[in-house]
Amino acid sequence: SKWCNSSSKSERTMKVSLLVVGIVALFAIGALCLNNGVGKTPQMGYSSWMDTSSGVTESRIKYIANLLIKLGLKDLGYTYVNVDEGWLKGRDPKTQQIYSDPVKFPSGMIALGEHLHSLGFKYGLYTSRGSSQCGTSQYGAPGSYGHYKNDVDQMVSWGMDYLKVDSCGATQDHQQAFAEYAQIRDALNATKREVFFSLCGWYSWYAPVGYTLGNSWRIAGDGDNWGDILNIINTNVDLPSYARSGGWNDADLLIGTGAGSYGPDRWGWYVTDVQSRSQFSMYAVMSSPLLISADLGSVSSYAIETWSNAEVIKVNQDLGRSGFTVQGTRLAGQNLSGNQGWNVWGKALSTGQFAVVFLNNNPGTQNITCDSQCWNQMKWQRNVHSWVVRDLYLHKTIQVLGSNANSLSLIVEGGGATRIVSITPSS
Repeated sequence: SKWCNSSSKSERTMKVSLLVVGIVALFAIGALCLNNGVGKTPQMGYSSWMDTSSGVTESRIKYIANLLIKLGLKDLGYTYVNVDEGWLKGRDPKTQQIYSDPVKFPSGMIALGEHLHSLGFKYGLYTSRGSSQCGTSQYGAPGSYGHYKNDVDQMVSWGMDYLKVDSCGATQDHQQAFAEYAQIRDALNATKREVFFSLCGWYSWYAPVGYTLGNSWRIAGDGDNWGDILNIINTNVDLPSYARSGGWNDADLLIGTGAGSYGPDRWGWYVTDVQSRSQFSMYAVMSSPLLISADLGSVSSYAIETWSNAEVIKVNQDLGRSGFTVQGTRLAGQNLSGNQGWNVWGKALSTGQFAVVFLNNNPGTQNITCDSQCWNQMKWQRNVHSWVVRDLYLHKTIQVLGSNANSLSLIVEGGGATRIVSITPSS
């Protein structure tokens, strides 16, 4: 595809270990790419995992689909409805065909796909490249190892538009992992169907070769809670140059407080509403997938307002401008941990604006400054008369900076809160 040989580069220095992994892997898996024409912008939709764990059912998926429509989320771009782990029951020992759980999915997977398509959604399914799926205390099922082509062909015949492939039950040897994902990529290419391919490998070493394999690739472990999300943000500092139209660094699912969600083994999951909004704002500037994994009928109005913010969604879907990475970068601050630290992240937009997030992970309210060093990374043209600063949640201008401005300070509440603004130059 036209993006898989993209030569766009970041001005940020990459870790040598990641570069070595990428170079070696390219020789190992060859020059083939995923040639499917999808993923031009980060994917948006719903994924069941953080909502139901392995307890996903047909009725839950239909319930969520109806809510996506009722709440206006579908019209905002949340069009993928993805059935994560828990739908598969087993593999027929004679035919080697996989089959779904008839109790949890009484209509079958073909009928579910047809239902979602009739509502205007795209249909996502899940498997693992290993011999087993990840499993929970209440669920276990075989993976796709040794059956990649047959499983892909079968799920595509059901109308699948999105495939998430986990790495449980599989080797973590880099070259073997890349080779196995490449086999699945090739099987998808052979079907000629436009299927978004989501790699779930949990490590940043997928990033240098991710665009040769899929449309998105996980860069860290599951984002179950605020500490995990901070780790993902820290990890993504080194990876912006690998994201591009057609292939994205995946920071994992959007989560909330867990209201209304169910399923086994969910200890220590979820975040506060404020942290959930911060996750959303950060994933917008990081050009990460926006896949809600929550009970949309039980979460707060604050959460719905967060995920419905068209201005923030527009930041996420914007493909940036020449001279900058498509994914935003950290402009100021250090790695975050526990209840300490602050960050300023920015993303150059195709409109000439910059979207900037101020994140305060300290306990108390803090005045956070994007100083001159931070400001100059935005490479403003010299003839700017003023800069208009707009708060994307207040939906109004909060400051107008004069022509000599070279910094911006905002007061941000503590506990993982953020503020996201757009900065518009005026000549």
